[in-house]
Amino acid sequence: MGNTVIQLRNETAATWTSSNPTLAQGEMGLETDTNRIKFGDGSTAWNSLPYVGAGASFKYGLYTLSADQTSNFALNNHVQFNTVQGSLGGLSTGSGQANGIITLAAGKTYKISGNILAVFSNAAGHVGCELYDRTNSTPFTPLLVSYIQPTTATANYGIQPGFIGFITPSTNIDIDLRIMSVNTLSGILSSETWLLIEEYAGY
Repeated sequence: MGNTVIQLRNETAATWTSSNPTLAQGEMGLETDTNRIKFGDGSTAWNSLPYVGAGASFKYGLYTLSADQTSNFALNNHVQFNTVQGSLGGLSTGSGQANGIITLAAGKTYKISGNILAVFSNAAGHVGCELYDRTNSTPFTPLLVSYIQPTTATANYGIQPGFIGFITPSTNIDIDLRIMSVNTLSGILSSETWLLIEEYAGY
């Protein structure tokens, strides 16, 4: 009785990318030069499929301000992030409130963390922000950013020492970091204000 050899469909990573086939439901494809694997679903082309196993893909986006934000502090406005590092992307472009809107894909889990440094015109100032789902018009309450108040009566600076949470949207959504309460806010400082979104998929 002879030996039976079962061979997976296989190509180099570059060949898979250039041909971009659609694998059948449950069909496996191997990148011979990276040892990474994808499973087909019968409808999604290769380049849009996630990797599985130890070679799973990982994306992140670090969203920051290129300069201090000094305007647009009304209720329901948002932090105007306009710079992103990493491969997650999804950041809106433009100016003012056109910036700072981030699109997240459905069916993935995201770890979201961030920090805000604010300055006020007097010691009675405060600001509260929340991560907000613009698509469904609702806040992510577990990711609420606490009120930020001046740390001293003379400096009028206040820093939120970080927040963190996880979300798994069922549909594609747009989010922002929205102002929910504000008094005498004069600036959100670029030096310590950031939003980090890490995507977990294919594990």
